[in-house]
Amino acid sequence: MINRTKIASFVAVAALSAAVLTGCGGSSSSAAPSSVSTAEVTSPASSAAASSVVDNAAENGTSALDGIYDALLEQDPISNQFEIAAMNIEYDFNLPAENVVSYKGVKSNDNGDAGLVLVIEAADGKAQDIADALYTYQQDQVAFYGNYAEFAQAQTNVENAVIAFKDNTVVMVIASNECTADLDSAVDNALA
Repeated sequence: MINRTKIASFVAVAALSAAVLTGCGGSSSSAAPSSVSTAEVTSPASSAAASSVVDNAAENGTSALDGIYDALLEQDPISNQFEIAAMNIEYDFNLPAENVVSYKGVKSNDNGDAGLVLVIEAADGKAQDIADALYTYQQDQVAFYGNYAEFAQAQTNVENAVIAFKDNTVVMVIASNECTADLDSAVDNALA
């Protein structure tokens, strides 16, 4: 009886191990479905922080953010728009979930076009921290585009990004390659 129990346990462990290993693999052509929520994509270590950002995502689209966002997007039309998601806020921009009340933004999904419009409602007293993190993101993007001669226009656009805040509203705008507007004035007007 003991031998059967040991064999049954071994078979169960082997089957479970095979199932886990199968789940870890996958072909390079497979892609996550677009309907996967950010909470499902995050790692367990960051799930609490990410879930806070995901919860805040439901608050996006407030009239204050929409008005600023729409005004900036009108001045800086972004080609092939890619909506900025909670995962981008946390991992791309390195913004802690507790610093972000809500946000709204898009960036260009075209190679070599760094265009971006991002409006963030910061938690009380966190606007400067968010602006500093966005400045770090800007410098990282300048370095990235600097590696590719064919992306010289995108690098220039990122170097000239406008990052500003008023009260708890923080804005970052990177000109799309087709943008001809004065983004400094556009940001000043939007935050007025």
